[in-house]
Amino acid sequence: MTKNAPHADDFDEATEERFVLSVNGVADFLSMRGAKPTIALLSPSGDDGSTASVMLARSMAELGRSIVLVDMTVSGCPTRLMSPEVGLPGVADLLFGETAFGETIHHDRLSNAHIVPQGTAQALHAVRIIERLTMVLSALADTYDTVLLEFGAADIEGVTRLLKYLDAEIVLSLPDADDALADHALAQLRALGYPAVMTMSEPLSGDRSAA
Repeated sequence: MTKNAPHADDFDEATEERFVLSVNGVADFLSMRGAKPTIALLSPSGDDGSTASVMLARSMAELGRSIVLVDMTVSGCPTRLMSPEVGLPGVADLLFGETAFGETIHHDRLSNAHIVPQGTAQALHAVRIIERLTMVLSALADTYDTVLLEFGAADIEGVTRLLKYLDAEIVLSLPDADDALADHALAQLRALGYPAVMTMSEPLSGDRSAA
């Protein structure tokens, strides 16, 4: 069952229903007082969902929020859309290289949002990766109003293993309103202990900020 959920209380009370909001609606919801500073965005359909997540970052920036999007995708879609130039250091360089923290944060080319790109370092040493990543995300959460982690079409179970170490809201980014894909992803999340997940879904052309 689909239901609009403009209020946090509604979202908390009916965890078995699907809550679908537009990009602007999610931006408004996440900008509310008391919203968690870290948001994990899952895009089961791939780059179209990641594109909507970029639009979310830009929409929240238009609301006056300080926003950083961290590109955790395999495809690098957010990096291509937001980075002012190619080959910039990013999250991979923080986790596997020697790049300084400040050198991985860049301005979005079309808004006041910031981007931590996919990065260029090779994943050669994965020891203590979760510890390093949680330290990075904690530092970002202390600096920005909202940290958006875009995972793209990543394995949901793998993402939730990481989220055990983070206090994060989960948003499912499915701009084409694919009910079957949404139902499958939401069922997986419920089975993994995440019953209350918003779905961000609408045609990409209908929002404040075009990607």
